[in-house]
Amino acid sequence: MTRLVLPILALVFAVSMPALADDDEKKYQHFKPESAENLNQAINNLNQYNQELKKLVSGDLSAEEMSKVHELTYTLEVALHRLNEELEGAADSLEEVHLGSEEMNKERVKNNGKKYLKTLSEVLGEK
Repeated sequence: MTRLVLPILALVFAVSMPALADDDEKKYQHFKPESAENLNQAINNLNQYNQELKKLVSGDLSAEEMSKVHELTYTLEVALHRLNEELEGAADSLEEVHLGSEEMNKERVKNNGKKYLKTLSEVLGEK
C-alpha cells in the first residue's frame, strides 16, 4: 500500500505545482524598478529608497507596507547591481595603479588612478 501512496502523492503534488505558482504570481505584483543608468543615479536611488525602507521596517508592517517594501526592493536591487559593477571597475583600476607602480609606469598610474578616484569620490559623496 505504501508503495502506491508515495507515487500518487508525488503525482498530485507535481500536478498542483503550476496552480500554486499561478496563485503566487497573482499574490505578488511585480513592479518596474527605477533605472540606474550610472553611478550617480544608483547612489541617489539607494539613498532615497533606503530611507523609505528604514521607515517601513521600523514599524509593524501592515499588508500595504509589505507591498511597498516588495515594490521598492526592485529599485534597490537594480541600484546595488549598478554599484557592484562600478566598484568592480574601480577595483580593476586600482589593480592597474598597483601594477603600474611596480613597473614605475607613471602614465598607467595616473590614468588608472584618476578612474579609481573618480568612482570612489562618487561612491563616498566627496567633491
